[in-house]
Amino acid sequence: MTRRTIRIVAGSAAGVVLAAAAVAASFAPWPTVSATGPGTPAAPQIEVTPAAGQTVLACDGPLLALGRDAADASKLASAADTAVTSGAAAGDGPVQEADIGLPDVGTATSVTQDPVDGAPVSVAAATSASLEEADLRGFAASSCRPGSPESWIAGSAVETGTTDVLVIANPSDVTATVQLSVYGVDGRTTPAGGEIAVPAHEQRAVPVASIAGGEETPVIRVIAEGAPVRTSLQSSTMRTLDPYGVDLQPGVLPAREAVVPHVHVTQRAAQAGEDPTQVRVLGTSGESGSVDIDVVEEDSGESVFSTTAELTADVPVSVGFDGLEAGNYAVRLSGDVPFVSAVRQAASDDYAWFAPGEPLEGSALVAAPASPIGSVALSFAALGDEGASVEITPIGGGDTQTVELAPGRADTISVPAEATYTVNVVSGSVSGLASVGVDGSIGGFPIDPDPALPEPVTIVP
Repeated sequence: MTRRTIRIVAGSAAGVVLAAAAVAASFAPWPTVSATGPGTPAAPQIEVTPAAGQTVLACDGPLLALGRDAADASKLASAADTAVTSGAAAGDGPVQEADIGLPDVGTATSVTQDPVDGAPVSVAAATSASLEEADLRGFAASSCRPGSPESWIAGSAVETGTTDVLVIANPSDVTATVQLSVYGVDGRTTPAGGEIAVPAHEQRAVPVASIAGGEETPVIRVIAEGAPVRTSLQSSTMRTLDPYGVDLQPGVLPAREAVVPHVHVTQRAAQAGEDPTQVRVLGTSGESGSVDIDVVEEDSGESVFSTTAELTADVPVSVGFDGLEAGNYAVRLSGDVPFVSAVRQAASDDYAWFAPGEPLEGSALVAAPASPIGSVALSFAALGDEGASVEITPIGGGDTQTVELAPGRADTISVPAEATYTVNVVSGSVSGLASVGVDGSIGGFPIDPDPALPEPVTIVP
């Protein structure tokens, strides 16, 4: 194993990502109660399992363009619609409805799935878009997700040629109040205008340059009250007069362990060497700490780069991997403090920020959206000290593919686009990613745990 420190720069990175929509699951009354532990007579604890309720996923809306109106350079416009792919494990399938509006621009789709005979029904949806215009080109993909009371955008940029737009969507029936915080070289700041009301079934789009306060590589925290919201970042870049990629980046939550299972470095990207792979990291506890970073080759399992990023409280750090050869890699991060992170990869004249996903156990669905190459890569990395076994099956019927993972290893399969698949983690725990990675078209999103399953709630009377 080669261990060396590769360009660690506080607050540095390259542009990113896209616009989205979000959503909340509503639950019926809680009928099931079971003890979770011995507790104490003074403070007994019970675990309450909500009944299965309606699952609502919010999708990214149209790709956005800023500055197309010569009379109003700050005006947003719809540049390209996203195509939605969705599926459910039972019933007639989910309902799609374009009902989350961005005033004067367009609407995003919500995907709704009801229980069947009182039981939750697994559901997944994803969107994608490809475009090639004078000011925007590239491929972007994202999953449709429920809303969340908290999310972080780890990869953003405010630099010449880059346009980042934070999109906050409220798919619920009540108004959400959102508070934004920005983290940069001077630590945490609360921007002017950082409190935003998002009405029910609407979106708000915030150019990152308007809240970053001069910070070139900010990390953004979004806190919602009143209703959970879905947060995403749309990014696009121009180099000189040529468009250089678009991206959609999801919000993430802090963790002490994070894995991006699959980063594909194309031959052309490796030879150019002008836009190396990088990871952005921010500790979220308000304390200093460190994060160990390993870049592991998928085929051999060899660690090709390994370093430790020292974190200053509330200050983002970017680590660049110069000279990474063409191939497939997993990026593994482990910290002594909770952190958020994202990995940026270029592919000729497109780029993407890949966010780590939550651990997957049991069964979930993943929707493979439309792709310019007709297929989507599904990648999995074993978590912890154990191996894992994963089975992937089309929900409409077809052959099952099995991925066997040794401890610390990752692997990738290819599946047809515009279809939905069951992901069954037979043993172990994994992180998953759906992606496309070819020259000129790169993008992807984490494979999420089943959003239809009610989460038990521990109550201390």
